[in-house]
Amino acid sequence: MNAPDPGRPEDDAASLRRALRATAGELAPPPYPAERVRRLGRRRVRTRRALVAVPAAVAAVLAAVAIAVPQWPGGEELPAADSAGGEALGPRATPSLAPAQPAAPSARPWPSVRTVGAGEPVEIGRGQVLTLGADQVCHRDTTEPGGGVEDTCKSVSDGNQAAGSVSIQSSGALLRPLYIGPGRAARMTVEVDGEVLRAQVLTLEGNPGYAVGYAWGSGVSFDGPTPKVRVSDAEGKLLAEFP
Repeated sequence: MNAPDPGRPEDDAASLRRALRATAGELAPPPYPAERVRRLGRRRVRTRRALVAVPAAVAAVLAAVAIAVPQWPGGEELPAADSAGGEALGPRATPSLAPAQPAAPSARPWPSVRTVGAGEPVEIGRGQVLTLGADQVCHRDTTEPGGGVEDTCKSVSDGNQAAGSVSIQSSGALLRPLYIGPGRAARMTVEVDGEVLRAQVLTLEGNPGYAVGYAWGSGVSFDGPTPKVRVSDAEGKLLAEFP
């Protein structure tokens, strides 16, 4: 470093530079932190790789899900099973949008035949009582004034109803089919104005030669539609029908 010329005035900038050089010459620079710089560099590289790997992993999962879904030829998805029939629809079938229909009467179990004793009062609901005997069937309405002490009876042996036939009596909403014949009646239906009712079948022990049923409906009027009655055995074989 050259000494200032004593014959030339020194300006402020030159004086400042000379002071800074003198001060800096006494300072020693710290060592270069090479290991720390390398460590930070490796961390940044790992971060970038992780950010790149996440979308790739998501894409791989979506691809696996797409492969797992069964496909029809042409890219159509496998149709779901038909809830009504339990079988899959065809490849290009369109599911019906119609509301589910109620189960048909034949899909429900039939009420079991009830065997009662001769002369035993059988309560059939709503204050009504039936009594089966060897030669007649009696009905009593206990809701009538006086307790229904009078029975309305129908003979099953006077010949007014032919063997192998069925008739029907009604008391308000109570419908009572009566089958007379050698067959074993196990199922009785009464249809009134499009409504099909299943009657509970009552019979005596042994071979009484008849069976009676009862069902609750909307009733039968003289000027209304004629009820239709069907009687079958346990295997579904038709024994009699009315009319």
